[in-house]
Amino acid sequence: MKWNKKYALGIGAIDAQHKQLFRLSDDLDAALAGGIGPQDLDALLKRLKQYAAMHFTLEERHMAELNYEGLGEQQQAHAEFVDCFDSLHQQLATDGLSADLTNLLQQELSGWIRDHVTGMDQQFGRFYKSRG
Repeated sequence: MKWNKKYALGIGAIDAQHKQLFRLSDDLDAALAGGIGPQDLDALLKRLKQYAAMHFTLEERHMAELNYEGLGEQQQAHAEFVDCFDSLHQQLATDGLSADLTNLLQQELSGWIRDHVTGMDQQFGRFYKSRG
């Protein structure tokens, strides 16, 4: 999935981080097409974990400052994202690299972008814009 300006929330830092997530997804797709190794996948999962920690903190702070009523739902979704990718990272560490793991990782990341960034986050974007 490619970044499109229609996904912008109007909050520069969050939009920049969302673009970064699209790039991480593109990096994963390219690495899988080129034959990714376990060390490369491990590094990508670490980058994703760093991204999530930074991004979710910023996004939730903005939501809290505006008393966004969807904050609890967002926090739950964010926690599920972290748990999912922690589990995939642990699976890599214990079972090694497999086609099933890389396919699942790709599905989860593209699903997150499709359902959360271009879905749930858009609701917050509309709320943010309504606040002026």
